[in-house]
Amino acid sequence: MTFPKSRGAWIGIGIAGLLLLVIVVRVIQAGTTEEAAPTVEEIRDAEGIPVAVATAVEGPMEVWQAFNGTVSGATDAVVRARSDDQVASVPVSEGQRVSRGQALVRVAGEATQARVRQAEAAFRQAERTVERLRPLHEAGAISDQEWENAVTQYQMARDDLAAAREGLTLTSPLAGTVTEVIARPGMIPSPGDPLVRVADLSQLVVRIQVSATDARSIRQGLPARVAGGGPRGEVRRVALQADPVTRLVEIEVAFPPDAGLIPGTLERVEVQTGSRAEAVQVPRAALRDDAVWVVDEEERATRRQVSVGAQTSEAVEITSGIEAGERVVVQGASLLGEGAQVRIVSGEGG
Repeated sequence: MTFPKSRGAWIGIGIAGLLLLVIVVRVIQAGTTEEAAPTVEEIRDAEGIPVAVATAVEGPMEVWQAFNGTVSGATDAVVRARSDDQVASVPVSEGQRVSRGQALVRVAGEATQARVRQAEAAFRQAERTVERLRPLHEAGAISDQEWENAVTQYQMARDDLAAAREGLTLTSPLAGTVTEVIARPGMIPSPGDPLVRVADLSQLVVRIQVSATDARSIRQGLPARVAGGGPRGEVRRVALQADPVTRLVEIEVAFPPDAGLIPGTLERVEVQTGSRAEAVQVPRAALRDDAVWVVDEEERATRRQVSVGAQTSEAVEITSGIEAGERVVVQGASLLGEGAQVRIVSGEGG
């Protein structure tokens, strides 16, 4: 290799190398320079705050209030143990139709059997006395008072015997369907224990407890339904007096027997407490502290104070503040400010 010998040549080489180094450094600096990231506000201004909207509509509106209650038959009864006699037999089963007075439970116990034997003996004695005095009374040998006393004793003995025998058999107080059989042969209940439940299932009733304020808007005959668009019924009874302990008013909502309700269960029902022929409505999600966010044609949000009328579980009536056809924000309102640019991601315009 041949190296230059003059001083000028070495100076030229040095200057060229220096220029090359400067160019390399500038290239590296240009490649590593990053643009400043945009702020959240800049992104929002450029793209808009994402929101979901709905359109205010005008039309008929039904107002339904929801309550929870217990399902039962139109009438129901619980047959309870009258004594601690052992259950001898239960001649009915769940789901069986029974008539009024039909035997539901038969019992056997020494005390009850003794009462029956005693009543039978008293009845036979009174019967013999009447038969003995009958010809004497007809012949005028005894007074009318003596005869009437004998007849009265006979009638009382007959009734006592019937009552004693009823103690051996517990019967249904109404015509209906056996909904629950608690008694089992061999069991020894305590007096007052439930043994069999009977209900008249020709109509199903949901009994609800409501406040005095709610009771004022409910009257007999109002339409009702099982919550969620279920079977229809109507209000059958509104109690005239509140419960003295709970201060709540009992309402009975009646449904047809094929409504699919099960006696003894809890059910959520809705009562139609009002209606509007024409009402401006928005989804409940749009209402925030008696105000809604309205999106204009330029997709900018403005907060409007509104007056609220009737309300349902899904919609709210707006009596003033917005008009039908305006778009309101139902999701994303927490990020909005007055005049904020929005980007509709769902709903009309999304």
